[in-house]
Amino acid sequence: MKIKTINQKPNKHILSILLILALNSFFIGFSHVGEHSIQNKFWNIQDNTKTIEGNYIYLKDQKVFLRDEKTSSIINFPLTDFSMEDQLLILKQNELSEKINLNKSGKYHLEITEVKRYSKNKALILLLFSAFLLFSIIFYFGFEKARKTALISIFCSSFVLVLVACSSDADQVPEDVVTTSPTPSTEPTSNNTSTDTSSTDTSSSNNSQTTEGSSIDTIISYFEKFSGVSINSDNEYFYINSYSWPEHGMGVGINSWQEQVAIPQNYTGDNSWRIPLNPVMADNPVDTSVNLFRGAIAIAVNGIPIFNAVNNRGVNAYEAGELDNWGGHFGKGDDYHYHLIPTHLEETVGIEQPLAYALDGYPVYGYTNETLDDAFGRYDNSGNYQYHAKTIAPYYMPLVMGEINVIDDEISPQPSQNPIRPSDSFKPVSGASVTGFSQTGVNAFSFEYTVEGIKYYVNYNWDENCKFTFTYVDENGETTNLPHNGSLSDDSLENSETFINTSACIDVDYLSGSYNISSNDSSSSLSEISTGFSATSDKSDFTLTSVAINSEGEILDAFKCEEKVNGIEKSIPIAWSNIPEGTGSIAISIHGFPNANETNSYLTLWNINPSVTEIQYGEANSGEWFMGPNKDGGKISYSSPCSPSGGTSTYYMTIYALSETPSSLPKENSLTINYSALVDSLSEVTIIDQVVLEYTSSSN
Repeated sequence: MKIKTINQKPNKHILSILLILALNSFFIGFSHVGEHSIQNKFWNIQDNTKTIEGNYIYLKDQKVFLRDEKTSSIINFPLTDFSMEDQLLILKQNELSEKINLNKSGKYHLEITEVKRYSKNKALILLLFSAFLLFSIIFYFGFEKARKTALISIFCSSFVLVLVACSSDADQVPEDVVTTSPTPSTEPTSNNTSTDTSSTDTSSSNNSQTTEGSSIDTIISYFEKFSGVSINSDNEYFYINSYSWPEHGMGVGINSWQEQVAIPQNYTGDNSWRIPLNPVMADNPVDTSVNLFRGAIAIAVNGIPIFNAVNNRGVNAYEAGELDNWGGHFGKGDDYHYHLIPTHLEETVGIEQPLAYALDGYPVYGYTNETLDDAFGRYDNSGNYQYHAKTIAPYYMPLVMGEINVIDDEISPQPSQNPIRPSDSFKPVSGASVTGFSQTGVNAFSFEYTVEGIKYYVNYNWDENCKFTFTYVDENGETTNLPHNGSLSDDSLENSETFINTSACIDVDYLSGSYNISSNDSSSSLSEISTGFSATSDKSDFTLTSVAINSEGEILDAFKCEEKVNGIEKSIPIAWSNIPEGTGSIAISIHGFPNANETNSYLTLWNINPSVTEIQYGEANSGEWFMGPNKDGGKISYSSPCSPSGGTSTYYMTIYALSETPSSLPKENSLTINYSALVDSLSEVTIIDQVVLEYTSSSN
């Protein structure tokens, strides 16, 4: 018998099959890797003070979920904690991702799922062609005469498997995704029955969209979720009354700042925003890429104006780094306004609700997967027209579709602003980034910006006489060599300026009444307690309290105008808690600024042992620490508030947790160590933390 020898050289057909199988496995296994995630990115969190390396997972309820690269744990942050650049990246990823479908205007809303799964139909196709591939391989080796046909089958089935594996499931609803029925539209019905959303349509220019009757109540319901905003109406318009003062943060995240700060605007009464109740489509929509660079083109439901995405210089405000983490900044009138649709407001108003109303009368919604026209708009199921936000420039309203009146490149009429400082000469401060904004007292604020690692402050306030005072300092309290570009003249010897403006003299609270103070790397929050008034650092739980001050921040009458005994007054009661770790010594001061060029010292204490947690009423002269002079500089004593001539004075009680007592301070009571001398000595040691408690005293 003749025995055939086995050919040791691999058959070229077998090599081809193995190559096909390897490529097939590779493409199927990795066809979706990286498609829906942002891998190993460094994210800037909370005004660039924290950087995290991680993978983006999804966005839900205005919270961004990341997988920490170092710990592999899932973490989340509010969307507005990210830089504006990262926010748009997240929103684009969210808009495109099949796993993160925020379909606000479709037939269903998809809940978030992290793991990719194939739909039923796709899984069935993959199973069938995988079986076909297996049979083709068996056929190839089992029937020599059918190898050519089997090889073609192997190629075809492999191609189909790769094609199906890489295809999108965008139109499929995964089994494990919860769907909910659509919420019926609360928008008013329309006289316009057109439903064409494929392109810009001006054929219905004579048709109006009515919001009469009970619908004005619906409009009011969108705005009433925010304090400081009210709506009234007549037969033609509804009017938005606000102070343009948001309930979220401001400023942080701006990398191109030109010295403006936030001042409330009196957009009320005859100076309110006017919106048509019955908007009408225009024959010739206005192109916002070349028009309307001045003034607002929409008003958000929190009462904040929304300007063109292109600023008054024709520059994309977002791309120029001019916007904060909420999509806004400060204009020449020291007015806060947006240049993007504030989609973060959906956290308050909910999805599928208007976030703004354009000045032509049509509502503006958030992102959608629906087909939009050239104006980023569409008609809803009731025939009502609405604009939408998008993640691509110009982000909203490339065209104003409704009828408007344009004068001097802005929609007219518009409310007038209340500029405090002449700002025509203001220009961007080179290298400046806004890193903080906080409230330091009643109508008093501290605006923090950083240049080359050094913090600078614009501290400003206004009183009951509508006198506005702006003071410019650096983190060490210095007033020279301040980076500016117009707010102070180059030959100015002063770091403070005052103005009178009765139009902007409005009482406002930052962050819905949350008070904060930011100074020298520290800030604190004021809060009411059951007995007295306190301030707590935002760096720790370090807290300063006085029972002599009521919950309104005013010193009680019993602690005013203390009787002098041998020239010494009883001191105010002070207590503190949660002293920071590493504290070696404590210092306390009470001071005030009767005018821009004068500082009064009312109490100065140093070398206090960290084991001490309070100074009882009248005991400042009795402790095992050292004390400075009273206000007049003639006695080692405290000076109590006493203004028999009338008026209200502001006082600042500050406690310093120090690494040690400054060596330049005397080891005894001294008439030479007042507030200024104490502050000068602090440069010798480390200020671990500090808290400032601001309070007032009014004459009886």
